[in-house]
Amino acid sequence: MIPEDKVCVECGHRRAAVKKWTGTAVFRLVTGLILLGELVVLGLQWTTEGEPFGLRQRTRHAVLVKVGLREELDPAAAAKSAGSNAPAALATVPKDPDLKLEDHSIKPDQDNGALYIHGVVKNISKFRYLAVRVNFQLKDSAGSQIPGAVATAYSQSIEPGKEWSFKALILDPDAVGYEPLMPIEGYR
Repeated sequence: MIPEDKVCVECGHRRAAVKKWTGTAVFRLVTGLILLGELVVLGLQWTTEGEPFGLRQRTRHAVLVKVGLREELDPAAAAKSAGSNAPAALATVPKDPDLKLEDHSIKPDQDNGALYIHGVVKNISKFRYLAVRVNFQLKDSAGSQIPGAVATAYSQSIEPGKEWSFKALILDPDAVGYEPLMPIEGYR
């Protein structure tokens, strides 16, 4: 056989396709296996909703919006346009809040008498949330909202399944009540 031939015409002997496992051949094989594994995981994430691979409904919706296969719906606009069918219209927008406001109340500080809103925010998801912010609209003694008066508490992160005990300082001297502004802000 001449060096360019791969198969012997007389006896049928076939030469090996790869003579030596060079760095390039190993790199191509490993890269191909990694890409194949990632495609399998992506397929499992897209087709299942359970553990351990399933995507959450709002994540699937966000991907479809980004690709252009679904429109982003504003929940307030959907409720207004639906009229009496508001719950049905809101059901089309996937929502599953992970940060829950557990307990909250106004308490004065023991040292200086300043008013604080004390409370607990619980992360019920399996994901860490970053830049978590809880806001409260302050109210006066008549029960009406004070324009521009908001009490805020901030945490850098809340781990999965953990709670965050917060204190939000009330700066407005007329504020005697409050109302939580939902949803609680945070990023996964």
